[in-house]
This record gives sequence, C-alpha cells and structure tokens, in this order.
Amino acid sequence: MNTDQRNTLKELCSKSTTGTAMAVLAGLFFFLLSMMLPLVGPAGSRVEHQGRNLAAFLFVLVLTFALSGAASWSKLECRKVQGGPLPWFSLGLCAVCVLTLIVLLFGGFSI
Repeated sequence: MNTDQRNTLKELCSKSTTGTAMAVLAGLFFFLLSMMLPLVGPAGSRVEHQGRNLAAFLFVLVLTFALSGAASWSKLECRKVQGGPLPWFSLGLCAVCVLTLIVLLFGGFSI
C-alpha cells in the first residue's frame, strides 16, 4: 500500500457518513446478538451442539465489537477534522460488547 492509497483510505474513514454507516451496522449486529442470547442461555447450553451455539454467538459478538470499534475510530477521526461530539453510542456499544464477553466467559448466561 503506497502513501496515496493510505491517504485515500484515511480520507474515506474520516468522513461522517462512513462512521455513521458503521455505527448503524454495529447497532443492527447488536440487535442480532440480542436475538441470539438463547443460544448461550440455559436452554442452549444444555444441548449436544452447545459448542456450535457458543461459536456462532462469539462470531457475532466479535463482529459487533469490530464494527463498533471501527465506527468509533472513524467518528473520532472525523471529529479531528470537522469537530463535533464524541461518538457515545459507538463507544458505549464497545463497552457493552466487552461486558458481554466477560459475562459469557464466566458462564453468566447459562445460569
């Protein structure tokens, strides 16, 4: 990747619409993650395909975290260029994803 491509990528990421699109996608994936909670809850943790349930939930959780992190980074880059408020929604969604992972790792959903 040369410097022209890096500058073009940075300009694309620092646009307001890019961060907003990623934040909306992260919100939709969080909605999907919320609908997948029964997979790791009491009903889904007592079946023979528990491992596949956990893998699917973790995949969507990591994807949600990646999208919300990318949206936060993009909106912070836009904030450097144009100013504006902090991306509270994206940062909050990152925090919720981390908390969800912690609860999942300690078995809090399968109680």
